Amino acid sequence: MSGAPTRERLPAIPAEPVCLLLVDDQPENLLALEATLAPLGQRLVTASSGREALRHLLTQDFAVILLDVVMPDMDGFETAQLIRERERSRGTPLIFLTGLSRGPHPELRGYAMGAVDYLLKPFEPAILRSKVSVFVELYRKTELVRRQAEALRDAQQREHARELLEAQRRVEAERLRSETNRNQQRWLEAVIAALPMPLALVEPGSGHTLLANRAAQGLAGGCLAYREARALHADARFLGADGRLLEDDALPLMRAARGEVFQASPVEWNVGGQRGSVLASSERLPRMHGRPETMVLGLLDVTALRAAARHDWLPLPLTEHIATLEAQGEDTGPLTRLIEVLRNLPGLSTASPGQEREEGSLPAEESSQAGNPPRPAR
Repeated sequence: MSGAPTRERLPAIPAEPVCLLLVDDQPENLLALEATLAPLGQRLVTASSGREALRHLLTQDFAVILLDVVMPDMDGFETAQLIRERERSRGTPLIFLTGLSRGPHPELRGYAMGAVDYLLKPFEPAILRSKVSVFVELYRKTELVRRQAEALRDAQQREHARELLEAQRRVEAERLRSETNRNQQRWLEAVIAALPMPLALVEPGSGHTLLANRAAQGLAGGCLAYREARALHADARFLGADGRLLEDDALPLMRAARGEVFQASPVEWNVGGQRGSVLASSERLPRMHGRPETMVLGLLDVTALRAAARHDWLPLPLTEHIATLEAQGEDTGPLTRLIEVLRNLPGLSTASPGQEREEGSLPAEESSQAGNPPRPAR
């Protein structure tokens, strides 16, 4: 784990003195022990009875306990037994000190109580200091290991908490991002659905229509916006700008699915006896908000404009209208391009009423009523 504490950051060996417990019912013996162990520079705690020693053990830990065997009320063996019964002091080293003559019974009983040593009085001060210093150093190293283990455990817990918090932040950020994307998607769908111009979002490659507004769904039986709609209208026919029949792969939807960008591509359609004309455009939407690249297909319905141009119903000459707009400083480029496209559509403007259409093109819409509608006054 990257956040685990290094050796340099772990606690050092504690430099403060450790505690040594000296237990003897004779004050002179306690003085002798203090004088012997004073050169070690440790904190010496004295007790004149076993009960007093147990009270000290309730409040602090000791590196070693020097315990007299012969004491009134509670001897050293009884005191040692109670010390060993407590979980906290069970592993504290015990050194028995006694003035009893050497024999197998006292020593064996002392070792049975968990003593690490059994010394007879009078003892050699240098030997006692040497033995006690060993346990002082052992206590310090044990304390170091304990503190290092605690530091490592705390560091691991902090690192785990940090990683958990980071994971929660990532999940929350992803949730918010997904919610934002869903809101943006709903907003985009609402905008597209409200537009009067037929629009469809197409998935590049598959040709799958991700979204089509109501205007696109109702145009040409939906065949121009949905690939699946072609199977419902086997008699549907589509003509291009040259008046020739368009294959399925040449329809605007499939051109957009191939990632093709085009503007104002004319298409005439005949679906179920209904006819019309559109100008199809396709543009590429960039990748954003986690969504892949998408093609937007626009289908401008120019059926009414075609009929007006074919019957010369335009209320104002276009050239005069464009000139008026230019005089007013308006940008007439889009209108000029639209008019040029309309003029190039099969059967528009240049053809006389009796002139035949090119072979393969759809016949012009004929009025079911007798005569032509009156031309609006100019």
